[in-house]
Amino acid sequence: MHAPAGRSMEPVACSIDTLPRSLLRSLQLSFESDAIHLARLIFGITELTSIAERSITSQTPNARSSMDLLPDDMLANVLGRLPPCTLAASRSVRKNWCALIDARRLLRHDLLPLRLDAFFCLADQLDREIYFFSRPSTARRIGGSLDYFSDDPYDDVWIKDHCNGLLLLWERVVNPATRQWADLPPFPDPATVGMEGFRQHYFLAYDPFLSPHHFDVFCFVIPLRHMIKFEEESEWQPSLYTTHVFSSSKWRWEERSFLRQGEAAGTIADMRFTWETRHRHAVYLRGALYVHCQNGSVMRIILSKDKYQMIKLPAGSQIVHDYDGDVYLGKSEKGVYSALLWEEENRWPRCRVWLLNESFGQMEWVLKSDISLQEVVQNFPYSDDRYSRPWIVNYNNNKKDMNEAWAEDEFEWDFDNGIILHGTKDKVSPCRGNAVFLGFHPYKEIAFFLISNSRAVSYNLNSLKVQELGILNEQTVVKSFPYTPCRMGELFENN
Repeated sequence: MHAPAGRSMEPVACSIDTLPRSLLRSLQLSFESDAIHLARLIFGITELTSIAERSITSQTPNARSSMDLLPDDMLANVLGRLPPCTLAASRSVRKNWCALIDARRLLRHDLLPLRLDAFFCLADQLDREIYFFSRPSTARRIGGSLDYFSDDPYDDVWIKDHCNGLLLLWERVVNPATRQWADLPPFPDPATVGMEGFRQHYFLAYDPFLSPHHFDVFCFVIPLRHMIKFEEESEWQPSLYTTHVFSSSKWRWEERSFLRQGEAAGTIADMRFTWETRHRHAVYLRGALYVHCQNGSVMRIILSKDKYQMIKLPAGSQIVHDYDGDVYLGKSEKGVYSALLWEEENRWPRCRVWLLNESFGQMEWVLKSDISLQEVVQNFPYSDDRYSRPWIVNYNNNKKDMNEAWAEDEFEWDFDNGIILHGTKDKVSPCRGNAVFLGFHPYKEIAFFLISNSRAVSYNLNSLKVQELGILNEQTVVKSFPYTPCRMGELFENN
């Protein structure tokens, strides 16, 4: 290969003296601690990025940029002083930056941005629509149409689960924030794996803070009482629970057995006939997968130890039929939470929230809140003025939505804001609008509701402040996933 005219193929010999003065000044201050010096450090990183971009376009493939000459200790010291969001974005600038940040564990769990940006809402089974409920700025960055990985209009984009920024679809995992996806091997066929008479549901287990490049998909088998051959007195779940788990590091499904610790939650006879999608949820937290079961219990699965235990839900005995109320399982500030939403005798909605106390291995549900939603419903009646609120439904990046929605900034939404509603004297009038539980804030003790068939509100369980987000009046929401974007870079490296 011949060198281009006027340009040598020899590596560019750079020294520290060739670095910009502003960058040198920033590096000299890398061991200082005041706010002005820290701001200059961040500016220095910006110049490093600019140098990298110029070196890619102006140098030959064998050339070295000035930043390649920086010792790893010096670069790690500078990167370690960046704000969490900027540090996370820095992983995508250069491969050696990504490797250095991961090797030095600069992006620590307690410094990661913990941000709720949107909700993925599922319509009823007939429509099978997915609605992305967020602020316009989030919709512009991410969007919720999920139409970029397939041109097939009949492709199944129904969301089965969400975990820390990843969505599980039918035989596919998607990261909406990075627009990455991977097609999984076919789901196990019940007719060929000895699970006839069982229904299968799939849940994600992904923790980007501990293992950013690995996830598991857990196949949760559900016995159908009228189709299985077990005696109704048989305990469920069995002492040895066998199912299939997909590992992204091996990129295959494997049969695995989990040994039960403690007593069974009940018998086959205790299993409910119905399995409504909106009534079943899973939580992955600190290496454990919590799955809401049919018999009013939670299955706590430790994937790394092949063990599980059953935990009775606090409201399990109160829910006999679907119309008795909705039970929700989710994670929030202090761990795993359970919510029961039902109608009182006067048909006003009421919600109770419990926190699972796991101290010293003792699984105990502690009542956190007992909320009457009558004042919320009365203060937020039905409305269809969707463009006057900060959050909008933007499931197709609709241009009308984007043009008519009000402008707002890129800052994180203040969920701690709101008003405290005063009690109403009207305690006997019938309810004129139901409520749907949309989920918990993952990192704050806040619950979200769809009120009066139209208005999405947040309810702070500590301050009792209520805040309206926006209008969801055109949708019949059967399930929703609070969405926290994950921008960890190359996730599907093994595919």
